[in-house]
Amino acid sequence: MAQESSRADCIFHNGKVVTVDGSDSIQQAIAVSGNTIRAVGSNDDVLSLAGPGARVIDLGGRTMVPGIIDTHAHMDREGLKGMFPSLAGVSSIQDVLAVVKREVDRTPPGQWVVTMPIGDPPNFSGVPEKLAEGRYPTRWELDQVSPDNPVYIRGIWTAWNVPPSVSVANSQALKLARIDRDTASPDASVIIERDENDEPTGVFVDANRFPTVEFNLMRVVPRFTHAQRVAALRESMRLYNSVGTTSIYEGHGIAPEVMDVYKEVWDAGEMNVRSYLVVSPTWKSLGEAEDDMARWGYFASGMGFGDDMLRVGGYFIQASSVPYVAETRSAELPYTGWAGFAESHYSSEEFRELVRMAARHNLRVNALVGQDADGALDLFEDIHRSTPIDGRRWVWIHARQLTRPQVVRIRDLGMLMETLPLTELWLRGNRYFDTPHLADIAVSHRTYLEEGARYALGTDNKPYNPFATLWAAVVRKERHTGTVLGAGQVLDRLEALRAFTQFGAYFTFDEHRLGSLERGKLADLAVLSDDLLTMPEDGIPELRSLLTMVGGRIVHQDEDFS
Repeated sequence: MAQESSRADCIFHNGKVVTVDGSDSIQQAIAVSGNTIRAVGSNDDVLSLAGPGARVIDLGGRTMVPGIIDTHAHMDREGLKGMFPSLAGVSSIQDVLAVVKREVDRTPPGQWVVTMPIGDPPNFSGVPEKLAEGRYPTRWELDQVSPDNPVYIRGIWTAWNVPPSVSVANSQALKLARIDRDTASPDASVIIERDENDEPTGVFVDANRFPTVEFNLMRVVPRFTHAQRVAALRESMRLYNSVGTTSIYEGHGIAPEVMDVYKEVWDAGEMNVRSYLVVSPTWKSLGEAEDDMARWGYFASGMGFGDDMLRVGGYFIQASSVPYVAETRSAELPYTGWAGFAESHYSSEEFRELVRMAARHNLRVNALVGQDADGALDLFEDIHRSTPIDGRRWVWIHARQLTRPQVVRIRDLGMLMETLPLTELWLRGNRYFDTPHLADIAVSHRTYLEEGARYALGTDNKPYNPFATLWAAVVRKERHTGTVLGAGQVLDRLEALRAFTQFGAYFTFDEHRLGSLERGKLADLAVLSDDLLTMPEDGIPELRSLLTMVGGRIVHQDEDFS
């Protein structure tokens, strides 16, 4: 008979418990005491641990996995998508106008009507081709249903798909923005579409990786408020929990306006997703950076500062960017739009000095390197010779095309690689059609494993469901043709799950507490809607969680699962 002190509060039994432990064991049952896993094993052994009043849940053969750890989540964005009317499902300009009219009819004259982009989430692809007219609506067509309200159809956040981002404004909106036939484009990358009389049609085409139109030409469009962001973060956590995500790592950085949102939700005791936030700096000079690092060094150095539900640590530092984009978006800080991070542009000399500063202050660097991987590695190795970084877990953000020797150098520096297989292979994989040899080094997970280099998977919030990303790592298919890219780099399903759980825990310094279902670890887990390991391959992207637990607390449960 188990001692009373070892009794469990909650027991799951009669299931397929994929532990992701050192031996890849699959068990039947799991017991939870408080916030911790008490035992994992057979039905008989675990059921014997039930204490008085314990909740006993029959899994009915369902599959349980460790909670997903998304190492490139952009979680704050997801809830924002529901703040604006959707145009999903429209197939003609008349359909678009019908949605706009519906919104105008419920909006007082003079107030803004702002919608989500034309197209279907999460990628908003196939536009404008999917519209019967094969084009976007014009200002004059929008005027037909909204003569007295400014209307703005947002362009996509291009990270969801590929550029361009196309937005549309009606005449009232253009008037408020003071855009007329004499208005010049702020940059060659932005087109103000015009008719045969040189009048703006209301259509803006922005070819930048991060759109700029709402940061200069259409800055009058209503922006996300703090209250909206707070509500959106609560909704985001609910949605991430619903697909089994229990922890996130925000290596691309969190800007001050979003950091404030996380802090408010944390203060209220409402965090349902463990969140490790990296600082997205807003420096304007090396001097400001030095002062900022000296201040933040007391809080964000080393492993970071915080508790089990919210921690802040390290800096995001980008090696290269487009000056026009960085300057335009930085000019509107603290506002960051969909990004949630501050876009900066540094010269190569500034990047080198910023990384050296961070090393001196024991601040973990999360670097988006770009094309010059060898140059960045030369820098990191030079820093390592004077200020060892191999125990600091610096992160190579958006690891994309890395040769085997580069992977070895990253490993030897103790750096971690965060990869986005859905983005690089499924969404944008057509770039490899003419260069198949590059597909073999793109998000080359098999090479990482062979060389013992540490990596983990991230969703990049496109979509937020981690099983779509996991599927992309398993099949490595391009979206339009189904072409397999770098077949020698595929992962099996259990390997991909490990990259989203056990490997992710290393990013947050939690490998001894999270990432697998083992006695003594925190009880973060998800019961899946199907068996990840045996289900048909094509169904994996639609997997969801029937029940999600964070630290022994059920944070999501389907109504029909008890």
